[in-house]
Amino acid sequence: MSCSPIVPMRIRQSTGPRWKLATFSGHTIYVEAWFLALVAFFVFSGLQSAQQLPYQLMWAPILFFGILLHELGHAAAFKKSGFGTSTIVLQGMGGVAINHRANPNPNQGIFIALAGPAVTLALALLSFGGLLALNALAPANAWPLLRHLLQLSAMVNAFWLLFNLLPIFPMDGGQALFHVLRKRNPQRQALANVAKISLGTLMLAAALALYFLNGGIFILLILGFFAYTNWQLLEQTRAR
Repeated sequence: MSCSPIVPMRIRQSTGPRWKLATFSGHTIYVEAWFLALVAFFVFSGLQSAQQLPYQLMWAPILFFGILLHELGHAAAFKKSGFGTSTIVLQGMGGVAINHRANPNPNQGIFIALAGPAVTLALALLSFGGLLALNALAPANAWPLLRHLLQLSAMVNAFWLLFNLLPIFPMDGGQALFHVLRKRNPQRQALANVAKISLGTLMLAAALALYFLNGGIFILLILGFFAYTNWQLLEQTRAR
């Protein structure tokens, strides 16, 4: 998963051990221990036999490159908007592109917030297109691991795109909504409004998860985290 690139008020970030992976186009990339735990969770949670291991391991490149490229999309948008390079951290809730120099106007903020989902959409379409091409050119029983990789990548990126565009702060959809609202409202009021909309969306999402997923403990934990974040945000707007 991926958090938003622009945090207009101070939201607590994860503080686990982290390691520098690389520098790409001036952007410094770090990975935290909690991100590795997230990948391990998806790899091993569905593992039932040794024969399944190669297929379950496909989660690792899909999560790593999917989240990294998503955050590089945000970082590229920061740079294109004139704010220079960013720091990318792969962490327990996905990833974040941090740029402390950024002070975007509403249009820049919308562009930066939606740049990551645009990359995710491209990944989903490329994976789906690759799967269609493989189905057309190869027998149904050929290249099973590659077929599984493309299918899983298309599904994961499509799901993440839709979820990430929900009006939930600090997801990208919530960030874009915040910048739309601040075109006509003071920042404090825009933050309060986006927090209220986020909480309403989260309550609806939790109800749907309980009904369709029989609880879906992982999904409920994620929704609970975002609900707490938005409650904090709403309290901060009231205290100012």
